[in-house]
Amino acid sequence: MSQNNLARKKYNNFYNGNTNKKKNINSTEKISLSLSKFEKVLLVTGSVILFTLMLCLVGEKISLSNHSTSLQSVENSLNKVNSDNNYLKQEIGELESGNRLQSVAKKANLSLSNKNVRNVNK
Repeated sequence: MSQNNLARKKYNNFYNGNTNKKKNINSTEKISLSLSKFEKVLLVTGSVILFTLMLCLVGEKISLSNHSTSLQSVENSLNKVNSDNNYLKQEIGELESGNRLQSVAKKANLSLSNKNVRNVNK
């Protein structure tokens, strides 16, 4: 019988030992790796550069929207000036028309002699 007990102990130790190994594999142990001085400097420098680039990007977006607003304002004023120029060109054309000149001459009791008229274009 002593042999049977010995066999049971070995059998139990064999399976208990395997389950313990499995528990060690499945259990998560907290392993902390320390960073070297170079890695820390690199991490801090990278973070500072990234933060600076983000701030620059936001500043450029704000500047772009301000310039876009001023460009739109200039375009609106340009359109207004072009509209005024077209209106004034039309008015000049009406004032230069032959019929109007005839009516102004008639009111002032002037006569028009076509022999003395010369057209000059610049």
